Amino acid sequence: MSIVNFLPFNKVVLVILAVSCMMVAVPPKARAIDPITLAILAPVAIRVAEAAKPYVLRSLVGTGKGLFNVGKASLELLYLPYGIGEVTIGLPFRKGKRGLVHIIRGGVIAPTKMVLNLLLLPVYMTGAKINI
Repeated sequence: MSIVNFLPFNKVVLVILAVSCMMVAVPPKARAIDPITLAILAPVAIRVAEAAKPYVLRSLVGTGKGLFNVGKASLELLYLPYGIGEVTIGLPFRKGKRGLVHIIRGGVIAPTKMVLNLLLLPVYMTGAKINI
């Protein structure tokens, strides 16, 4: 017999333990900044924000393009069922070769492009221009 058999750990006990731990944990208190310090730092913060503006915009544009590429590659996954349909239904109508091309495009190339674009998303966020 092991010690686990003697302990009354089941899901209810674990949930009660987790909830009690969450109730004991205290979030950090917020500290207010006095108005004088805020008035002194506001012009500095505005200058910093203006200096960072081109980089933030370039990052947003790059992120948008990267997400568009991921979405485009994920939509290309639909070539797989389309190709399977072409091969099965269109075989008597000589659509088999075209169906195989769509199966390869939707089953191999599109997932590869999607994974590659997802892995390159942090690079897109820097604003780098990458064409795949």
